[in-house]
Amino acid sequence: MIKENEFNSLLGQRIKTLRKAKKLSQEALAEAIDKSVDTISNIERGKFAPRLDTALEIANALNIELFELFQVRDMPLEDKEKMKLLDEIFDLLKDQSDEILQFTLSQTKELVSLREQFIDKLRK
Repeated sequence: MIKENEFNSLLGQRIKTLRKAKKLSQEALAEAIDKSVDTISNIERGKFAPRLDTALEIANALNIELFELFQVRDMPLEDKEKMKLLDEIFDLLKDQSDEILQFTLSQTKELVSLREQFIDKLRK
């Protein structure tokens, strides 16, 4: 059974991920739902969960159904750190040119391929 603080953290991370996927800043989301940036920040950091009416406003602002906001059970707790790292990577790359993004993608694919080749050699 999931504890309240774990749920708040997962829900906050989910809201943050969905907000970033829609290319919205905390400020833009706060303005869209008539809440303070501090409120959005506290929700995303898992300090507290939004009230149901606020959650509905967030879902509407993100153009998703309310139930989609709460689909945190599909995210294992072990993936929390991974989500933070992916968010950090997204933050670094979101404003880059298409050329830089293509280059980054090709380099990442190359690194993954080299790592897999290295692991295969170790297994032999």
